[in-house]
Amino acid sequence: MLLASQPSVLFACALLSRTWLLLAIAASSRQTGDKILGLLYPDHFWFYVGLAMGALPLTRLIFPKLWQKLSIRSQLWGILVLLFSDIAIQIHSINLNYWRFETLNAVTLWISLMMSFIVFKSALDKNPSH
Repeated sequence: MLLASQPSVLFACALLSRTWLLLAIAASSRQTGDKILGLLYPDHFWFYVGLAMGALPLTRLIFPKLWQKLSIRSQLWGILVLLFSDIAIQIHSINLNYWRFETLNAVTLWISLMMSFIVFKSALDKNPSH
């Protein structure tokens, strides 16, 4: 099948771990780190939600041997639930901005929707590849 399940899991995990990447960037630039976080996450609540949602996918990227006990199908369904939660949070954020078009929100939402489609198709595959 064209939509291989292992690369889709890794890319979805990287997408869901973007808040952790932002935290690493902000921590490495001590002087401007607070400004970077304030620019992308003006409300600290959503920053912490992003960290919580990205913790599990981040462990999938950093410690892949821990995840070998789970089947690829159960990993796909877990990632799919997190992707749908991420999409709901993004739509809520767009709603808070009164549905104004912003390029960053549109691109992130589009990538999340496409990844959800790919992961969903891979999860429904009869013989997911390892």
